[in-house]
Amino acid sequence: MSGIKPEEVQPFMEDLSLFSNYSHGTHVAGIASAGNPFVRLLAARITYDHRTIPMVPTKEFALHEAKMYREAVAYFKANGVRVVNMSWGGSQKGIESALEANGVEKDAAKRAEMAREIFKIGRDALYEALKSAPEILFVCAAGNSDNDSEFEELIPSSFKLPNMITVGAVDQAGDRTSFTTFGKNVEVYANGFEVDSYIPGGDRLKFSGTSMASPNVANLAGKILAVKPSLKPEEVAALIKEGAEKGGSE
Repeated sequence: MSGIKPEEVQPFMEDLSLFSNYSHGTHVAGIASAGNPFVRLLAARITYDHRTIPMVPTKEFALHEAKMYREAVAYFKANGVRVVNMSWGGSQKGIESALEANGVEKDAAKRAEMAREIFKIGRDALYEALKSAPEILFVCAAGNSDNDSEFEELIPSSFKLPNMITVGAVDQAGDRTSFTTFGKNVEVYANGFEVDSYIPGGDRLKFSGTSMASPNVANLAGKILAVKPSLKPEEVAALIKEGAEKGGSE
């Protein structure tokens, strides 16, 4: 970056962020499918705003997202999906930050109230959508902000459902990473440090994050179901938790 002109820095960073949207998806898919000859992948795409100043959050867009959540889960159900990996998340704070970046509402308290109203639309719709699919196991990345998932009300990792399991990140030694989100809702931990997988074009890179830990658990869930397809989501989740080793450092 030191070799480019000042006016080229923002476009460069935005292009890098756009590429990360695509590389994140292929990387996660590669982890989720590794070593399973029976795997069949179905992609549901979420594209986050890659620009330095993101779009302005609105109730109208939140309602559109709520509709998207319902339609995506209906799509999974219609196609017989057994396991869904969710290496993504959102929060009220994220909405507040986007509002502030766009200069919406100078008063912080009013801005927080506005963000809360927008956030609840998506949160409630996502929760109900996941709850409506008891035949699917949803495997969720905890988050990468070294915070408590439940306290921060992160979605979807703060949800507690019988057909859902939330995953934090450990390193190769089995110790929690410095970045992993934690809390009562984080039920297991998996490797999320310098995990090797695919990026667009077929090359491989090592990425770190609970986004990498979650598909490791989704991979295990898929292999369990390949061996015994009759298992219910809560049974698969129970087997994974019962088989997990006691963690290393706190």
